[in-house]
Amino acid sequence: MYDAQAILGGLHNLFDLGTLFWLLAGFGMGFVVGAIPGFNDANLMAILLPFTLLLDPTDAIVAMTALYCSAQAAGSIPAILINIPGTPGTSATCLEGYPLARQGRAAFALGVSFAASTVGALFGAFTSIAIAPVLGTFALQFGPAEMFMLGVFGLSVVSSLTGDDTLKGLLITCFGLLISLVGMDSMQGFPRGTFGILELYDGLPMIPVLIGLFGFSEILFLMKRTRIAQTAAPGARSFREVVDGMKQALRYKTTLLRSSVIGTMIGIVPGAGAAIGSFVAYSQAKQWSKTPEKFGKGHPDGLVATDSANNAVACGALVPTLTLGLPGSSSTTLMLAALFLHGVRPGPRFFINFQTEAYTILFSLVLASLLIMLFGLPLARHFQAVAFVPTRFLVPIVAVLLFLGAYAWRYFAFDIILMIVFGLFGALCKVYNYPVPALLLAIILGPMIESNFLRAIRIGGYGTFFQSELSIILMLLTALSLVGPPVLRYRNSRTLKTGAGQ
Repeated sequence: MYDAQAILGGLHNLFDLGTLFWLLAGFGMGFVVGAIPGFNDANLMAILLPFTLLLDPTDAIVAMTALYCSAQAAGSIPAILINIPGTPGTSATCLEGYPLARQGRAAFALGVSFAASTVGALFGAFTSIAIAPVLGTFALQFGPAEMFMLGVFGLSVVSSLTGDDTLKGLLITCFGLLISLVGMDSMQGFPRGTFGILELYDGLPMIPVLIGLFGFSEILFLMKRTRIAQTAAPGARSFREVVDGMKQALRYKTTLLRSSVIGTMIGIVPGAGAAIGSFVAYSQAKQWSKTPEKFGKGHPDGLVATDSANNAVACGALVPTLTLGLPGSSSTTLMLAALFLHGVRPGPRFFINFQTEAYTILFSLVLASLLIMLFGLPLARHFQAVAFVPTRFLVPIVAVLLFLGAYAWRYFAFDIILMIVFGLFGALCKVYNYPVPALLLAIILGPMIESNFLRAIRIGGYGTFFQSELSIILMLLTALSLVGPPVLRYRNSRTLKTGAGQ
């Protein structure tokens, strides 16, 4: 299964000067696109796909892999600086990154983010190299029942996103699940909740909804302030602050390891996605933290969890893409198309027929992961200046990017209207303390939960959920994630009362 000659051949292909040039070019383009709200790696890959035919197959595949990896890491930049996720997978980054930026510690937050992203990506890349030849079959164990329970487990993290008001979290989650059903029925093909609007027949487009809830709603609040960070601690704009953030991230060894494992394993499951991985990792970090009350206020532990997980997901997602030919996102779908265009056929025999190409791709993930730190840390000092730009300049620039991003996803003017509607709704949620991340997570997971539930019922009835060991394990994890936080809060409150009594 592990061929030393193929491994050496993959390394030889990767370290060719021409291949390294295209890896750097792909990484740089992905880093820029990931940092622009509303534009992502899928947009750029779709544009560049025809041009890859002009390149050598190895150069084209390595460039696409580096672009894919860097965009995920760079998506945290706008999430931290202006509370707008660069990619759906960095939505959870806003929870801790933006509060740090508002405290005048944007450089510190970026240092934490890039260090955690590098560790998570490296873990996912090395794990993929080690187990991809044999682990592809693991993803085949996830049938409709298991995918449904995985979606339910993902929703259980809402308990960690709602603060102390669980009722508001449940209400906004139910509303998110309801509107996630807008579009064509996944089984019978009839429209639901579209009101005759053709643009909604494919369901709610994720990018306009995402940048509306987080981006447009945020610029409404930014107009009331002179700048994002009103004050800065001494030295907050120096490179030393970036380095301190990196060191701080590396101190959370348990969180880094746990979140990287969570991200990699969720990435291996086709269709799960970085959003689930980052929210689940964030939930687990909060549940096992000794200071859960600090989460949501700019706690580095939470930022480490989200960014190590979503980058590990990106690397893990290549396992089913290569070994089963099952892409889990629009980005990996385009990577799959690039492979086919160049005569490389992913599937169960990929590590038999295309071993050298397989290891070239996987080793390029390792190199791209290292570049996150090499690119990100020196640039972080300059990125953090956004937090101190007067909003009279910042708001118009961001607004233009939001409108362009909403339109560029499907080239429908309707999506701009949709972004504004969800932006106004997101602003209302923030005013009345309804958790916007819980709403977004429900919208993301709703279609997956519904379609897999219906398939599972048709295959084996309700009993099918109890016939699989994997499904039962996910049920137990869901129950633990729901019961765990209240128990921990109760235990902490008793400890505080006992300490006060003494």
